[in-house]
Amino acid sequence: MEPEGSAFGNPALTALARQMSATRCRGILILVVLALVATSCSARREPIEIAISAWAGVEPAQLAADLGYYEAHGVDVEMVRFTAYTDSIEALQDGKTDGGMHTLDDALRYFTRGRDVRVVLLTDTSYGADGIVARAGIQEVQDLAGCRVGVETGTVSHFSLLKALDVGGLTEEDIHIVSIPAWEIKEAFLAGEIDAGVTWEPYLTSAAEEGHGNVIITSRQYPETIITTMVFDARTVERRPRDVERIVAAYFDAVDYTKSHPQDAYRRMADAQGISADAFRAHAAGIRYLDLEDNVDLLGTEPGAEGEIHDTARELAQFLMDNRMAGVVPDIDVLLENRFVAAAH
Repeated sequence: MEPEGSAFGNPALTALARQMSATRCRGILILVVLALVATSCSARREPIEIAISAWAGVEPAQLAADLGYYEAHGVDVEMVRFTAYTDSIEALQDGKTDGGMHTLDDALRYFTRGRDVRVVLLTDTSYGADGIVARAGIQEVQDLAGCRVGVETGTVSHFSLLKALDVGGLTEEDIHIVSIPAWEIKEAFLAGEIDAGVTWEPYLTSAAEEGHGNVIITSRQYPETIITTMVFDARTVERRPRDVERIVAAYFDAVDYTKSHPQDAYRRMADAQGISADAFRAHAAGIRYLDLEDNVDLLGTEPGAEGEIHDTARELAQFLMDNRMAGVVPDIDVLLENRFVAAAH
């Protein structure tokens, strides 16, 4: 029995109460839905931005995006392309991107100068794309004794020169080094200002042809000296390790695709650079893509374990220190982070 004077005793009031109750329930339901949407939005992560510039060895990172591999692995990635390689370095240094595709020596440079980063994988190694062009009459490295050799000192080209000299049984003291910006090597060689110069393709071959000289040695004779990497800001690695793990896995999927479908992969990567597939193929001929197994060998997989690249990195770091191109002695074990390669293996 409903009490007198209550809404339950009055049909009109009872209907009104029921209507108000239904309205209140709908309101609560709407609030719940909005809360769920807000939670979903807050949980959605910002895309990880990776700086990239035109180099055949790093284009699988772009290919992974074009083929949808990042999305398939559950991570949102935005490749930020720069015309100038140095601009891509500055983007990572200034915190404008989360990662970048940079050479090991450059990663060492900004790491020693206070930019806390982690190398999470190795993309490629020069395998013929770099070398020494010399004037007619100089046929091999040993013939460089007493000659003027142009190179941009303090760079990886200078480091590779030391490796090349070692192959020929010479040292830096056996030659006369002429410090020249890298982009002026070919011009200086053609002008007769130097007897030989350290450069890379396509300038290596064109300088030899136009100057009627010879390419006396290439990076095929000193592999794993000029190496490119995928490097991330340490905060990104710490805050989003699962996403970095997914990126690494997607990257190696793209490398595998390049090996199994080279024609389509080269076409896609050439399009990204705005060049022909034939031109891209010619550039790629001078490098060696490093797949997952290569990375396992070079970086290692066990925590604290060292792979084959650690000694090269230490040697390169010492070279940079000797040439005052690095700030402090770096902790290579901190810079080279192998856990993501281990997770992909």
